Amino acid sequence: MTFKNFFHTNRIRFIFMVLFSLLQPFVLIGASYLNMWEFTALRQHDGQAWLLIIAFTTLAYLSSYAFDWGSEYLLTRQVQEFNHTLRSKIVSHVYHDHKNYQTSQVKNRLTNDLNTVNNQSFNLIPVICNFLGYVIFSVIALLTMHWSLLLLILISVAVSLILPKMIEKPLQRATEKVSHQNRQYLDLIEKWLSGIAELERYLAGDKLTSVMHKGARDLEKANLKQTQEQQVLSIITNGVAQIMILILFVWTGILIKSGLVTFGAIAVIGNFSHYISLAIEYLPFYFGLIKGTKTLRDRVTAATLPVKTDEQNLATPYAFSTKDLAVSFPNGETLKFPDITVNFGEKILLSGDSGTGKSTLFKLLLGILPPSSGKIAFKDQEGKVIKPDLAKIGYIAQDPVLFPSTIKDNITMFNPKLNQLAESAAVAVGLKPDLTQFAQGIETKVNLQKLNVSGGQRQKIILARTQIHDSKILLIDEGTSAIDQEGTRAILQELLKMPNTVIFIAHNFDKKLQQLFDREIHLSK
Repeated sequence: MTFKNFFHTNRIRFIFMVLFSLLQPFVLIGASYLNMWEFTALRQHDGQAWLLIIAFTTLAYLSSYAFDWGSEYLLTRQVQEFNHTLRSKIVSHVYHDHKNYQTSQVKNRLTNDLNTVNNQSFNLIPVICNFLGYVIFSVIALLTMHWSLLLLILISVAVSLILPKMIEKPLQRATEKVSHQNRQYLDLIEKWLSGIAELERYLAGDKLTSVMHKGARDLEKANLKQTQEQQVLSIITNGVAQIMILILFVWTGILIKSGLVTFGAIAVIGNFSHYISLAIEYLPFYFGLIKGTKTLRDRVTAATLPVKTDEQNLATPYAFSTKDLAVSFPNGETLKFPDITVNFGEKILLSGDSGTGKSTLFKLLLGILPPSSGKIAFKDQEGKVIKPDLAKIGYIAQDPVLFPSTIKDNITMFNPKLNQLAESAAVAVGLKPDLTQFAQGIETKVNLQKLNVSGGQRQKIILARTQIHDSKILLIDEGTSAIDQEGTRAILQELLKMPNTVIFIAHNFDKKLQQLFDREIHLSK
């Protein structure tokens, strides 16, 4: 997330944005310069020259509004396109990284972090160009009046460039703190509001209020600290600006009295002083804001980098074995698993008491969790150890994930090449009778807000998804818990006919359902 990348988003648009931002102060300084001759014309009672100067001055002011509007419009277009590119890269990074990202972390990166960097970096480009233009064109105008005024301006600019370093690091820390606290607050909201029904049931609303209040207070403190750091920088730069303006005004008076500049200068020196004052006051402040976002910009840049993968050397896993596998959690708990060997085509029923690590074993196999010790060896169809493409492992979680698209799209996962197979996959998992309940059948759009599909229908859709994608290893975490026993039996009979390796977690299967599997692996603590 660099200024170079921002420039390359659309170079022509960026150049015109900067050009308009510089032309705006140019015409304003020009109008002020004309005012000097306007007063001279009045003193000489030259009405024709006075009217002509008034006309040019009015045109200059109107042009300044047009240039200002144009630069703002071009900036908005540039930022929108730049953000769109960044968000696409961030989503691609998260997708290919195969790490267990928190939803709040990704939301914070896509929204708050980008907005913070934009507001304190890229959105400031036209403003900085404006103020640089005020300094440059004021220097040129004053130089035509007397060279000594240029010397004062150069001293002022030098001071303004040094000042940001006085508060650069504190401002960086304050900006990072705001980003961190915002991420923490979003995470807090996600974790607590997801269980609001339970809190209501047990009348624990006071606890929710207390937790949310503390999270909001911490975020407010971080924002307050950032504002304090910004205000300190503003006070310092403003004080220096006033001193430099005073020196400039006094020296100009001396030059006028000495006859070295025209009388009309007394009427416009205030305008030049105002422009210079604004530039000296705000340029260091804006440069300080930009420097303050460097760490955050670096983090966003890292989140947009392509993830290096070795997909060409990855192979489809058909079977696996584990050796001394264990995983430790932050609370100190450690789960140890027995050595397991599952051959291609086996149908395994995975059972065990709650907390013995059945779902955790699936997460280890899927690469969602890294093992603390031990190893997992994946094998191809011939039993040779391979480097697996974990994306080829089918997985049906306890809470099936659907998308706000059609049932067909949820089965094919948006692969149009599989559209013709969607109907047969729906039949195989017993979803066909359910589709007749919908007017549009398999083309019905899933409504995640109103949940127009039942829990059993959701599980059948996921089962159809795994079947149509022909995963050689299929992990099912209570994938038929929302389906009645007869429906479960029918689905299992079809599912277990396939040549895939199947590991199925279940708690309440009767003897007949258990006998459908080749064997059972029972986990215990």
